[in-house]
Amino acid sequence: MREMSEHDILKICYLYYQEEKTQEEISRLFGVSRFKISRLLKEARQKGFVSITIHDPRGDLTEAEIQLAKKYGLDQAIVVKINEFSANSLLDHIGEAGANYLRQVVDQYKVFGVTWGHTIYHVVSNLEPVEVGDLTLVQIGGGLGTIEGADNNMLTMMLGQKLGAKAQVIPAPVIVRNRSIRDTLFKEKRIQETLAIAREADLVLFGVGMVDTDGLLWKSGFLNRKDAAKLKDSGAVGAICGRFFDAEGRECWNALDDRTIGLNLEELRKIKHKICIATGSEKIPGILGAMQGNLVNVLITDENTADTLLKQ
Repeated sequence: MREMSEHDILKICYLYYQEEKTQEEISRLFGVSRFKISRLLKEARQKGFVSITIHDPRGDLTEAEIQLAKKYGLDQAIVVKINEFSANSLLDHIGEAGANYLRQVVDQYKVFGVTWGHTIYHVVSNLEPVEVGDLTLVQIGGGLGTIEGADNNMLTMMLGQKLGAKAQVIPAPVIVRNRSIRDTLFKEKRIQETLAIAREADLVLFGVGMVDTDGLLWKSGFLNRKDAAKLKDSGAVGAICGRFFDAEGRECWNALDDRTIGLNLEELRKIKHKICIATGSEKIPGILGAMQGNLVNVLITDENTADTLLKQ
């Protein structure tokens, strides 16, 4: 096998990078193996004959994604640039990013858990139909009432149709009046079966609920102003599926947990792939608490929220 001069190596680089010829085509031209061409291209980069520059129009955002993931121990962060001149709302931008990510990963999983909120609604609204083989979609908590004119069960069925998945719903509210009612509902076979499926979830998508009367649980009538005061006194910073947690991601009001229907935080933690999608300054404490509590693997948020998180 003949030796390659620097001139030969430079010519190979030119043919590969400028003329866009394949390594197989170049190997035939020079009468050497494709493996040798690949090795010579690598050698050219090491010697500085070739440098590769990535012109990323999202450069600042890409750096923010890397830094967020590193700072908070995430598998990945996705930061969405918001176009102030766009007719679409912030939630639509975030929802579209969530829908795109979901399409990329959902076919790798068997049981997909979901809990509802306005942000998740916008993910589903922006999701293009995709066939995902043998997938089961399941609510990981009871219903939250009506979101954007549709109740939770209808939204779960709509998402199931878009994914070509079997949809399992929990025919009960997320929070009930007392523990006795919850215990009675837990005896219902349908609820037992659905929660058993939810505990097998290997993928989950959720937003972060707020701890004040602007939150969905208050607007839906599940909690009142006194509850908000008790939660704040207990150190609550956010909620997932009706389960409130503190700045370290720990459950913080046992009396409310005893009235809640759905997976608890420890069961949520065990799910392999946990996607949190949240945006807005009012969600910062909740996002931080969820990440500190190992409740998030992938965070999808906007550039302003990401910037604030990086400054914490």
